[in-house]
Amino acid sequence: MMGVALAAVGFTSTIAQVVLMRELVATFYGNELLFGLVLAAWLAWVAVGSWGLARLAERRQWGTRTFAAGLALAAALFPTQIALVRDVRALLGVTPGAFVEFGPMVVAVVLILAPLCLLGGFLFTLGARLTVEQGSTAGRAYVWESAGAVVGGTLFSFLLIRWLDPFQTALLVAAVNLTVALQLLKPVTCSLKRSLICLFLLALAALPLGHHLHTATLRWQWSDLTFAADSPYGRITIQARDGQRVFYENGMLAFETQGTFPEEVAHFPLLMHPDPRSVLLVGGGVAGDVREILKHPVAGVTYVELDPLLIEAAQAHLPPEDAAVLNDPRVTLILSDGRLYVKTARRTFDVVILDLPEPATGALNRFYTQEFFEEVHAVLNPGGVFALGLPSAENYWSPELARRNASVYHTLHRVFPEVIVLPGEHNFFLASDAPLETDPAVLAGRLTERGIETRWVTPGYIEYIFTTDRFAQVRQELEATTGVRFNRDLTPICYYYDLVLWLSLFYPNLRGAFESTSLVNLWWVVGLLVLVALLVRWRRGWAVPFAIAGIGLAEMTLEVVILFAFQVLHGYVYAEVSLIVTAFMAGLALGGAASNRLLAVSGWSARRALVAVQAAVAAYSGVFPLLISLPIPAPALVFPLLALLAGYLTGMAFPLAVALMRGSAGRVAGLLYGADLVGGCVGALLAAVLFVPVLGIPQTCVAIALVGLAGLAVLV
Repeated sequence: MMGVALAAVGFTSTIAQVVLMRELVATFYGNELLFGLVLAAWLAWVAVGSWGLARLAERRQWGTRTFAAGLALAAALFPTQIALVRDVRALLGVTPGAFVEFGPMVVAVVLILAPLCLLGGFLFTLGARLTVEQGSTAGRAYVWESAGAVVGGTLFSFLLIRWLDPFQTALLVAAVNLTVALQLLKPVTCSLKRSLICLFLLALAALPLGHHLHTATLRWQWSDLTFAADSPYGRITIQARDGQRVFYENGMLAFETQGTFPEEVAHFPLLMHPDPRSVLLVGGGVAGDVREILKHPVAGVTYVELDPLLIEAAQAHLPPEDAAVLNDPRVTLILSDGRLYVKTARRTFDVVILDLPEPATGALNRFYTQEFFEEVHAVLNPGGVFALGLPSAENYWSPELARRNASVYHTLHRVFPEVIVLPGEHNFFLASDAPLETDPAVLAGRLTERGIETRWVTPGYIEYIFTTDRFAQVRQELEATTGVRFNRDLTPICYYYDLVLWLSLFYPNLRGAFESTSLVNLWWVVGLLVLVALLVRWRRGWAVPFAIAGIGLAEMTLEVVILFAFQVLHGYVYAEVSLIVTAFMAGLALGGAASNRLLAVSGWSARRALVAVQAAVAAYSGVFPLLISLPIPAPALVFPLLALLAGYLTGMAFPLAVALMRGSAGRVAGLLYGADLVGGCVGALLAAVLFVPVLGIPQTCVAIALVGLAGLAVLV
């Protein structure tokens, strides 16, 4: 039962981490810094719980009853923390859709995650000690906890996220915890049959109660709420007041009806083409783009949208005349990843329009890279037009804004010889392999000839855009911004530029701190690792914890790298990404089990085996860039296997390290588990925010290999 109880800890931790991450993304600005911050805070608090609180438990000799009480407390904390996340904007006094300042956001994330994370770390270490007292090893505790994480991740990714809301999920997890706690307290009188009946009844009660809590807490966040639902890709929320509908995706404004923005998105690229017959639209269709495109004499519009829930919500809640455009016989709706569709399209188009948010995350950044622009170029007919937009400023461009937009501009220019940029609060980039029309009289004439009725993009507005002095100034500003790097799939610098731009909104005095990306390079990594390795060689007792911390860093960084490489190289498919994460967690469990068997039957010493694992992790990290550069025939199968192998190698380390350390089982397990999580905390933050965008995937893998070699050096 202690193994099952530890599995319940891993099960709870994995599901809670994903659910709370999604809730925080829907509450704050969901950029890469937030993802890294949540992972780092989570791992740091678990490390504190496993090392600090567990020492208290060992001194007091807390046992099975304490563990059962901890599971019951976790059952209460999980839904409570969801409710707290949903109320945090009201507590901070920030309206829906507005940015939360970075400082308050950090404080909120760190404090909200603390209770459940501290408890999870405490329960793991307590469970490891109880496992040893019952005749097993602390290494087996790691395997049980990892196995529970695999089950939780799989169940959530493929079932719970699709059918249950967050509170229903949290209460279902609570039912599992309470059932296991009951079995721990009364293992004789509480038979398996009674436990299953108890679980069934608690789960049954969770469904209506969870739905009620979900609806009630959402209304704390949103006034005039008319729709809110979660899909695998995020949360769609709709506010309705009078005849207007406002759509939010993950808490950020997506679009609002009765606006004129879709006119600029659609009409400028279509007017650039003398006879647009076929149009590809990636994103933005339900926002009004399709409606405006259909005003032109096009033969067909292919509209690609990732999230089916957005289409369902739009058809149900948009004004009837706006919803009806998706039923036009000229419209072909494709529910797929836009990058994947462009890469695999077997037809060409006269005009391609990209209407997605700015490159604030790695997933969005891959729509602004040179490789994607080349894929777009391949599906354009001769003389075709490609259009995209980026938020800008009407009058003053900060250095951060200029750097972000200039990176996209120069990258676009590497693929398309003709690029023009329209001024305004939103810059529209128009690109082609043929000269683009900039005579406003010609463009206004096409608007009139086609009989298009508009409210904003009128002949007068077209003349203003192309004759104002800002038209030339925008181009001059972009071309004068030198020193920016091209945005590539494997070196996605643009989302780093966007992150710095976002931070500069709150802390303008720190604008120069992140200006030079050359401050982050492999020589700094080498120098830091050498200093730390020398210090550890001097304090030999730190060698094993340092090596495990390095393994934790490599574990989190490799997971980020594999996920990122799969998305940019082969397109975002949610089920496959979930499979990669599940495969990685399964690898951790299998690697831990393999180490336990190795220690039981092999003549190898634990130190020799740990040295071999460190060398294998370093070697695997070093060759990974070569592996992903090769033609991969079945990426949906190969990348999960790569993740499984990475998890297997890093998962082998913990049981071996436990066998090397002297001391009580609880203290050793808590210390090493904490070291593993601290390394993971550093890896999560560095990989997402700095290493991948600034160094790029190949050099990030080299950095991981260097960390492995440093761990190897302190062990031999």
